[in-house]
Amino acid sequence: MFRTRLISLVPAVILSALLTGCCAPHEESPECAAACKEKPVDRNVFELVRENRAVCSIVLPDEAPKAVAEAVENFNETLKTITGTALPTVKESPSGSRIVLDVNPVKSLKTEDNFIIDFPDGKTMRIEGTEISVQWAFNHILREFAGAEWLMPEDCGLSYTPLNELAVPMKKIEVKDISWPISRTHSLTPAWRLYNMHQGLLVGHDLTLHAFPLEKYGKDNSWPEAMMPVLNGKKITSLPKPESPRQFWQPCYSNPETAKIAVKNLLEYLEKHPEVTGLSLGANDNTGHCECPECMKMDNNEKGNRSESYYTFINRVMEELCKTHPDLTVSVLAYLYTFKPPSFKLHPNVVVYLTLDFNGCVLPEVMERQKKAVADWSKKASAIGIWDYSWGYPYPMPRLYLPLHLDMLKCVAEHNGKAYCGESWTVDGLEGPKQYLIAKLLWDSKADLKALEEDWYVRCVGKKAAPYLKAYYKVWNDYFSGPALETPWGKSAPGVFMTYDDTSCVYALRESDIQTADEAMKQVAALAETPQEQARAGVLMRLWQQTWIRLRLLGAGVGDCCGVIQTPEQACKLLEAVLSSPEYIREYNEISERLAQEKRIRKHYLSKPYMQAGGTPVNRNFDPSLSRHLQSAAEFAEHPRVNELLRKISVKQELPSFVRALARLLSDTAAHANLLPEGDAENGVTPVFTARSFRYFVKDDSPELVTLSASEKFATSGKKSFELDLNSHNIVFRVNASGLKPGKKYVVFFKAFIEKPSGEGYMQLVCEGTDLSHHPWRGLTPFRLSGGVWQSFTVLSPTLPKDKLYFRIYLRNYFKGEKVYLDDLKIMEVE
Repeated sequence: MFRTRLISLVPAVILSALLTGCCAPHEESPECAAACKEKPVDRNVFELVRENRAVCSIVLPDEAPKAVAEAVENFNETLKTITGTALPTVKESPSGSRIVLDVNPVKSLKTEDNFIIDFPDGKTMRIEGTEISVQWAFNHILREFAGAEWLMPEDCGLSYTPLNELAVPMKKIEVKDISWPISRTHSLTPAWRLYNMHQGLLVGHDLTLHAFPLEKYGKDNSWPEAMMPVLNGKKITSLPKPESPRQFWQPCYSNPETAKIAVKNLLEYLEKHPEVTGLSLGANDNTGHCECPECMKMDNNEKGNRSESYYTFINRVMEELCKTHPDLTVSVLAYLYTFKPPSFKLHPNVVVYLTLDFNGCVLPEVMERQKKAVADWSKKASAIGIWDYSWGYPYPMPRLYLPLHLDMLKCVAEHNGKAYCGESWTVDGLEGPKQYLIAKLLWDSKADLKALEEDWYVRCVGKKAAPYLKAYYKVWNDYFSGPALETPWGKSAPGVFMTYDDTSCVYALRESDIQTADEAMKQVAALAETPQEQARAGVLMRLWQQTWIRLRLLGAGVGDCCGVIQTPEQACKLLEAVLSSPEYIREYNEISERLAQEKRIRKHYLSKPYMQAGGTPVNRNFDPSLSRHLQSAAEFAEHPRVNELLRKISVKQELPSFVRALARLLSDTAAHANLLPEGDAENGVTPVFTARSFRYFVKDDSPELVTLSASEKFATSGKKSFELDLNSHNIVFRVNASGLKPGKKYVVFFKAFIEKPSGEGYMQLVCEGTDLSHHPWRGLTPFRLSGGVWQSFTVLSPTLPKDKLYFRIYLRNYFKGEKVYLDDLKIMEVE
């Protein structure tokens, strides 16, 4: 077995003498007698630091793996913070006291985290482990014998008591049987590495990486005929969307030749990469499962459940691979069409990742369903992984639901849970103890999480401030465990995951919630005592200040739980937020600049992809929120105070030009041309307007269950309105307008009426510059009609890529026979 060279440590006094010209210990000079004088040594402990001086050194050969060198660097950086000194490193093993590192190659992901600390003789500490677990051993020394703990990734995140000395009892330490050994990771693994988080096993939609390599078949479209699926009655020879090779198609899983092709490619890859111990064979994303007779027969003609054919393919592949690679671990995704377990057991080297959003478990029916899925899979798979949609950013405030979250992870651990991947971009202290506790649970599922949580608060900001920090996070834990589920965002709870970039999640917040959080954080800042506590309280306060600004700009606490406002006073609050937004945004950006100075997380904060996707608090774009506030207020535009504020916004130069232009239009619509004159229904139903009952895809829409006509029963300014006679729970009314200007935005106005309030029915609005192939549902605000009164609505289009605008009104959950009326539809250009 290959092992790296031993890495070791020498007495610091000798090394100091050699490097600085100081006398040797046996030739003391008056100037350094105190430093060089030998002291009684406790033979039962191994000393690292004595009187703030290193008394051993680390031998780090040039050929040491990069991960080992980084582990030594991390350890020394932390040790210097705690004791004022780092351990010197040398390339050759010295004769004095030393730590030696015996680094073994990784044979199995199940044992990659194991390590041993022992003492072959009185001068040697030996750490045996893998290039990954060497870091865990160093972390163990710092936690257990220096009393240190990492609480947050920020520079001030290390909690410690300054020490003059550090020694380790000379007793063997062996750490193994980690609770979740195969993988423990968040999307941004490096930020959490000191928390013993590590991506041991990749997981994703990765069939075209190694099993069916895109680089092999894609460049000349040479995909083997045997593996290609039958789609829409025809065997395809090329990918449906070559620009998206991991989506919209699956290999023909029932064909044994497909498995043979995959095995051949995978063996070639493993031969070139003998260090690989794990692979991902997750199915491609979305649809595209083979419809050949063999696949359909294997899947019992269930188009929505393709587990039998997919997992048959996986077992066939693994049976062959493990003949020559018995320790190879493979990940698969139980996702969408492969979420249900098959009728047979999977190969023992397969880790099945279940895609679950534990936040939805605050709904009893969702918790029951998720626990059943975990229990059912534990009967078929020897190892279960969790793909946890544990997003922090881009949520505008801390997203916590800790008791349920941790209880569900414990449930998985009791059912063969061995691997974890958290889809989360949080790399700072925004969510308090959340990521810390997840890391602790993954390392040891039997840990006392309540005690660890209490300890986190005290370590973080001190005993006096700890209750207030706990109260601060309780605001968010209570909110996401209850009121947030009443928002449009909350309605996505029954789905595979909750819509992570939907800011409607703030709508159920009340002003009292915001004030409670603000008062608690102010107490945290006031009561933190030591420099460490004050530094962490300062970071948390800055994160709260940013959160407070975001909540103001998003309109939290103004409308109802769906973000709908009912009064001119509410409209004024939203418009006042728009007027104040330049000052808010300046303050927000100033805080961002200070937060981005954190050296440990700066690269993540300033990562362009993460900034574009909202994955950091830096570089936020608040323009969409400002536009939404104007649209919401438009219904009350004729109210004197509302109109006054719209006019002020239209001339405030610090605001974006588009915001000013939209305010100008809304304050005086009579001065702008209506580009949809037939929208008053006086000329009947023209081809611009259609209505259909719908399913998910537009191609499945049907006209049979709705009648669209021009009726004189109700109207606003004229004699007629559009009448929708509903005979389906799902109806879409469409306006397809043409002859508009590419590169411009437009506002759609309309009024809606129902005689009596519907028991369950509501409307949702979508305005696009392209005709979508599907019917969206995530994150759309539901508008309920009051009954007996015409209500006004305003919708803003995106910038049109062409000369067409596609506007849709979705009418959902109405009962058969209910009728909804639409009138005064107008389209106006935002100039």
